[in-house]
Amino acid sequence: MTRHDFRYSTIIAAASFGAMLAISAIVVWLGFWFASRTLDAEFERRHLHYQRLAELHFRTQLGQLGSFLRVLAHNGVLVSQLREGNNSAVEGLLGNAFFELDSGVLDILFIDPGSGESIIDVSSSPYDSASIVRNAAATSQSRSPRLITSQMADGTNVVAYVSGLQIIDPSSRAVTGRLFGGVILNDNPRLLRDLLNDTDLKSVALLIGGKMISEISSYDEADKDGSTGAESGNPTTGVKITIPFTVTNDGPETIIEAIRSVDPIADLKENYLQLLPIVIGLIIVLAAMLSGFIRLVTMRSLTKLSHYADAVAATIEGGRHIPHFQSGPIKEFNSLGDTIERVFSAFRQSEYRAESVIDRAPAAIFAKDLDDRYIIANAQFLSIFDLRKEQVIGEASENLFPDEFVAELKAFETSAAKREDGTAVELTAPTTAGERAFLGIVFPLRDDSGTIYAYCTILADITERKRAEIGLRHAKEEAEFANSAKTNFLAGVSHELRTPLNAIIGFSEMIVQEVLGKIDNRNYVEYAEYIQSSGHHLLSLIGDVLDLSVIEASGEAVREEALDIEKLGDDCVRMIAEQADAAGIEIFTDINLKGHALKADARRIRQILLNLLTNAIKFTPRGGRIELSGHLQTDRRVRLTVTDTGSGMDEMTRTHAFEPFMQGNSSMVRKAEGAGLGLALVKKLTELHEAELDCVSAPNKGTTISVLFPALRSVAAPPLFRIKEAGE
Repeated sequence: MTRHDFRYSTIIAAASFGAMLAISAIVVWLGFWFASRTLDAEFERRHLHYQRLAELHFRTQLGQLGSFLRVLAHNGVLVSQLREGNNSAVEGLLGNAFFELDSGVLDILFIDPGSGESIIDVSSSPYDSASIVRNAAATSQSRSPRLITSQMADGTNVVAYVSGLQIIDPSSRAVTGRLFGGVILNDNPRLLRDLLNDTDLKSVALLIGGKMISEISSYDEADKDGSTGAESGNPTTGVKITIPFTVTNDGPETIIEAIRSVDPIADLKENYLQLLPIVIGLIIVLAAMLSGFIRLVTMRSLTKLSHYADAVAATIEGGRHIPHFQSGPIKEFNSLGDTIERVFSAFRQSEYRAESVIDRAPAAIFAKDLDDRYIIANAQFLSIFDLRKEQVIGEASENLFPDEFVAELKAFETSAAKREDGTAVELTAPTTAGERAFLGIVFPLRDDSGTIYAYCTILADITERKRAEIGLRHAKEEAEFANSAKTNFLAGVSHELRTPLNAIIGFSEMIVQEVLGKIDNRNYVEYAEYIQSSGHHLLSLIGDVLDLSVIEASGEAVREEALDIEKLGDDCVRMIAEQADAAGIEIFTDINLKGHALKADARRIRQILLNLLTNAIKFTPRGGRIELSGHLQTDRRVRLTVTDTGSGMDEMTRTHAFEPFMQGNSSMVRKAEGAGLGLALVKKLTELHEAELDCVSAPNKGTTISVLFPALRSVAAPPLFRIKEAGE
């Protein structure tokens, strides 16, 4: 070893010793500082926890009180008795309701009928509740609880939370009185007992307006239970804390004074300070030993580091092979500094290129190592959560986000990481712009050996898409509700109209047939014929409306049987033959299912054919032609077709022809009877049989409407059908 080498190694050893002492002192100071900050944060968190628990218990009891009052205010018996002025019955109902509720939830319960009548009060408390009742009745109506204070003769302040509701008569919508209920806090240890049981507090006292209302301690509870030992002691020893909280928006300040047991965290702080001198002494000894060792190995270490740094720099700048770390002669510190500078420069350029790419991505991208600490966070991620890169890199999620979101984020990462197919998973996150919805994927990052060293997450903001989906779903639900209400209304009205309409038809028929004697004035008979004809027409329309509403309400079941469709078609043609002859229209049938039957509801198939044939007659001029045909296709599906030579429909009319209350040709609407329900009913009945409906039409070229039944409805004809066809 040369003199220069010895001097360099000595300098490095001395510098290392000084650096170790400085670093150790900084680490110890930072440890103490971080420990103090952590302890202070823990104390603050506990204080906030106590405050939230106090508010939760108070709001829970007030919520139970509000729910009880709402149920009682809608009690039909209570409202009727109050409307009739039967105050004794009302008082009995209030008394029963009062004692049904658990003790500690209700102390005050009364009704102010108004109009100068006396208050009906069933309140029960060892304190003076009458003044509370008077003050509550004198205040204006408010649905939110109000804090009411009263002073007894002995100077005791009585404090109560009181809620009020209007009692509304559902028949007249008039206000028949005001219902009040409340809790006297002086006589309500339940709230403080719940807070005492849910925390490590030793005693709890409630102060309102600077005056103590009630108090309770764990030792009082132990005495009630007869327990001794660990629970015995002085409830005044410990750390005294003050917990302000808010339950109502008005009223005096509400404070809980509590005594907490001596905190083990504070003991830990004291022990840390006691061990600090020993730790500092050990650090000094270790630093001295380490500096001596560094002085011995400086020569070889610096040489190896220089060669290895050159090799790493060469690899980053384009080389592929990194030689093994080998010892060699020492080089100048300047050469070592230049090599290290090149290494870091190359790393900085590589890092900048990668950051430039991901920062321009429209999605939030971040990566965390296996210790759950962030190693990558692009600009979009930082912008969404209003963070800075120096805040994020190296930190865990627990130090950046609320506990609820941290738990949700971990569940999302676990779920998404298990999806090896890359399926995206949804995540809801609180951001500076409010709660946002994201669609994200998680995938592992691997090194050259295939070992996973981190997990990367990509989140795309889908908030607007989710809002649009919710809006569409709400609109669909509203439309379905409106359609259901319309259908139920039509069904009800149709049923109500049929009874008087049948009477009109029956009596008009008696007049036409002159059942009770001959009518001299024949005009009356003619008028009765008009009434009978119009009644039959209206009854047919009402029947269509009722059928359509029943089907739309999913209240119609298909009664299936094997149908002789040839006979059914002939029956339908015979039923409308007179109507066709009167209109001067020829009707033909051509149905041949080749020994097969149609498995369907006979009544509904007859209704389909009659509606199609009747509709064709309405829109076919005199001298026209209508044909009912049916055949079995090669794919075993049955097709029934009605063809006419009528006015036809254009494309717009054909699009809406099968909607309710629509008619085919606007130029013939005035000439055609009906409300436009025939084709709509045909469509519903067709869908009821899982069949397809097809319409081909053009203006002045007639219309062809086909009903195509699925192959599963084509069955072999029963023997009776086949014998009949063979005989024919």
